[in-house]
Formats: sequence, C-alpha cells, structure tokens
Amino acid sequence: MKSRWFSGSAYALRSNTLDFYSDCERTAGLVKTHLFGLPIYVVTDPLMIEDVLVRKHRCFVKSAGLRATQRGFGQGLLTSDRELWRQQRRIMQPAFQTRRVEQYRDSMERATERLLASIGPGGERNIHRDMTDLCFEALASSLFGEDVTPGRELIAQAAFALHGFHEHYSRWIGSLGGILFALIRTASTAFGRPDFVIDPSRLPTAYARKFREAMDAIDGFVETMIRRRRSQPKRNDLLEMLLSATDDSGRPLTHQQIRDEVVTMFFAGHETGAAALTWTLYLLARHPEIAAKLAKQIETGDEDEVIDQVLREAMRLYPPAYRISRTVVETCKVGGMEVRAGGELVIPQWAVHRSPRYYEEPERFRPERWTEEFTARLPKFAYFPFGGGPRTCIGNTFGMIESKFVLANLLRRFEIAPADEREPELDLGVTLLPKDNVLKLKLSRRGPASEPATRARTTQSRCPFHGSVAATKRILSRE
Repeated sequence: MKSRWFSGSAYALRSNTLDFYSDCERTAGLVKTHLFGLPIYVVTDPLMIEDVLVRKHRCFVKSAGLRATQRGFGQGLLTSDRELWRQQRRIMQPAFQTRRVEQYRDSMERATERLLASIGPGGERNIHRDMTDLCFEALASSLFGEDVTPGRELIAQAAFALHGFHEHYSRWIGSLGGILFALIRTASTAFGRPDFVIDPSRLPTAYARKFREAMDAIDGFVETMIRRRRSQPKRNDLLEMLLSATDDSGRPLTHQQIRDEVVTMFFAGHETGAAALTWTLYLLARHPEIAAKLAKQIETGDEDEVIDQVLREAMRLYPPAYRISRTVVETCKVGGMEVRAGGELVIPQWAVHRSPRYYEEPERFRPERWTEEFTARLPKFAYFPFGGGPRTCIGNTFGMIESKFVLANLLRRFEIAPADEREPELDLGVTLLPKDNVLKLKLSRRGPASEPATRARTTQSRCPFHGSVAATKRILSRE
C-alpha cells in the first residue's frame, strides 16, 4: 500500500477503492494514512470495529461524504446523529418489529407475483431493474400504505442522480478538491467544529444541478403524498406513525422531518434489498449446482437452512453497504491507537468479509461454510452486512424476510444462468451496485409441475413466512 508525501492515499482511493481497502486489511487492523494532510483511518480488525461501532460510538458521527448528500436525505435516519437520530429511531422502530414485518406479507406477495407474471416464459432480463422495481413496490405498499407507482420513475431518476453526484464528489475529493477539503477541515477542527462540511450540492456544477433538479421533483411528489394522507382516515403504517408522532419536547414532527424520513426510506429502504437480491441471483447463476440444490429444497418445502446459507454468503461477497464511514469528532483510542478529531474513519465490509484470516478460500462462493460451528467461532465483527451497534440497519429483518420470499418463489418457477461470461463492473455509490444499474441474467421457466406448488405454498397453513421469520432471527442474532 503506497502513500505519497503530499497527497497521501488520494490516488489509491480514487483509482481502485476496493483494492485499497483490501491492501489495508492485509497490512494491519488499523491503518493510518492521509488525504492531502487530512488524517484517514482504515479499521479492519473485528475488536477495533466493535470499539468504533459499539463501545466508543459517541466519538464519531456520519461521514463527510454521506453528509454531503443531505440535499437528498436531509436529517433522516441515515444521516442524522445524536439526539435527533435517537428520537427518530424511537418513532420508527415499531414499524420494523418482527410481528409487524410479518403483516407485510401481502405486499411482498403481490409485488413478487406481479414481477414473475411479467417475465413470461423467460429470456434475458436486467435482473437488477427487476429487483429494484419489486423491492420498491413492496416497501412503498408496506410502509406507506398506498400505490406510489407513479413516483417510481422519479425515484429511479433521483437515485441515478444521487449516485452520480456521490461518485463525482468522491473523485473530486480524491484529486485537487481534496486539498480544499483538507484545509477547510483543519480550520474547522481548530475552531471546535470537526464535523463541519460544505454542502457541495449548492456548487454550480452539472452534477450538482442535476442532483438538485431530481430532488426538487421528489420533494413535490412527497409533498403531495403527505398532504393527501393528512386528509384521509388514519392507517397503521410508517407514514401514519410519522404524522402522529411527537418529538422529545412533545411537539409534532415538522413537515421537513417527515419529508426527510420518507425520502430516506424511498432510497435506502429498497435499494439495499434490491442489491442483496441482485448479487445473490448473480452468484447462483454462476454456480448452477448450488442453485439446483436450493431449488430442490424449495420444492420439498425444506429450504430454510440452504437459503440462509446462500444469503449469508452472497452478502459476505457483495455486501450492499460495502463500507461504513465516520467523521471523528472526539479524539479517542481505538485498539490502543489514537484517532484524532477531524479525521475520517472507514470500516470496509468488502475487505473484512473477504479476509483469509476468517474465511477459507475467501473469494469463492461457498454457502456451505455457514454451519452453526463456523458461525459460533467467527468473530462478531468479521461479518456485519447490516452494520452494528446502536446504528444497526433498522430494516434488516424486513430485508432478510423479503429476500428469502423472493428467492424461493423465483427459483421455484425459473432456472437462471449468466447472460455472458464477463465479471460485472461495480458502481461504488452509497450502495454497492452493478455498473449503470444493469446486470443481465437469462431466465427460463421450469416445468409446469412447479406451478401448483407455488399456489399451494401461499394458501396452506404453513405460511412461507413462518420459517423465514424464525431463521431470520437466528441470522440477525449474530450481527
């Protein structure tokens, strides 16, 4: 891992981010480098990760890169910190409790059935677009209680603009823009504001302008949805919780806060789930023997263990949240090493999940590795696709149950295969996605004997969600 005197690791971060993280993991549990003089800490040791996410989490806030996208997320659950975050988490948590997630079954079933019916006999599909549409429909219907299909294209356009803006911002920070960033951070830290960040969406650049325009369109859509809901009878969903909630002072939430949480859920709520499904299907297409084994287990109604293993392994190799970033706001020690206020700290799941320290043949897709014995001896933060500590992903149960349901129903009806032999290029935005949101697979319908099984499984007393809920609890208890 090379670090230059003036620019530090700027070139390595800009040219091949994931390789840089892997180099850091091979070098040490905590690597200190810099970006034009701004301290950068890369943490890959599980005990040190637990320091950051659990024991000393108050020393950190969300990263400058994520807070730079606040024109999109505002002060929603993804970007807020401290008391505001705790308040919002308290308000929204009931919508994601296991008993509530079970009630979202009908929404997931309708979205899945609509997608599978649209595929017909099969053919080449952009499976990432399919999974994104499905997850958006399921989430919107479950959490907002209405058909928001008219806003789907607006959300897609805004997500594309968001990722483009984030990528452009990262490249700017990794080049000469990093000099300005480092100077401003040094000055703000000296004045007691290590968390200060300039809002780059206000800059007169093409990327920033496109991002602003996309978010203006989303704001109009959300404004109409909230106004319409206020005039309707109350419902039992997340939007109603936000409209009825009071803050820690007993006042109703502001319109802006409700807007921020709705937009955050629109983006983060469905995109990570779609990414997890996309990468899982891609890996199964590349490993037909594993896909065939899972399909056989699905037909006998005994898929819980295998589907758990497949999802765990897919999220190990392609974690939708491929890194966790923080700004250091209070100097502290991590694993006995000092990290100074004003620096930026990165925890790359991508590198930790692929470490030979914890995984035999770490680059191979081997779902069978996830036995109870292996899981029990694995360090807690050697595998953390949903993060950890107080800020563990609020939608982890929802996402796992949805993923199991979609996989079971899709593989029951279709065989999958790669569209070509090329490795997919990656987009390193807020989420780990295929390049340009395109990942194509070939689907071919299985024999007619599988069709009655599909209908029977959705009507018989053994609800397909029951096993998923119990198994999901087992998985999440380790994160």
